Amino acid sequence: MTQTWLVPIDGSEIALHSIAWIIKHAADLRELPKIHLINVQAALPSDIGRFIDADTLRDFHREAGMTALAAAREQLATAGLTPELHVLVGEAAPTITAFATSHGCTEILIATHGHSGLAGTLLGSVAMKLVHLSSVPVLLIR
Repeated sequence: MTQTWLVPIDGSEIALHSIAWIIKHAADLRELPKIHLINVQAALPSDIGRFIDADTLRDFHREAGMTALAAAREQLATAGLTPELHVLVGEAAPTITAFATSHGCTEILIATHGHSGLAGTLLGSVAMKLVHLSSVPVLLIR
């Protein structure tokens, strides 16, 4: 069975740790996984529609999301891997979880900042929320 990995990317350097992990381990795999890179843009207040039309807002989210995904896509392409790119709008953890389920992902790979204890609890990181929400296995990469 072909693996399907979902890799959330927020545009940070930390997020690229998951890409480095994939590239490092790709040679060890019998079959390369299908890779979905996802960026979740925060929804803007609903009354923003009074000032900006829906197409402009959609274009804004898409452009910001594709910018966030660019470095990850480029690194994977250099390694010979071609991911599918997705930009969605919503709250990060539930949106990622729903995508993973609806697209039959076998694993979510997400880089973490490595906070633990009280700091991790107070930050309420997306990775921690994914671990609690997802029925798909989550691999945390430091």
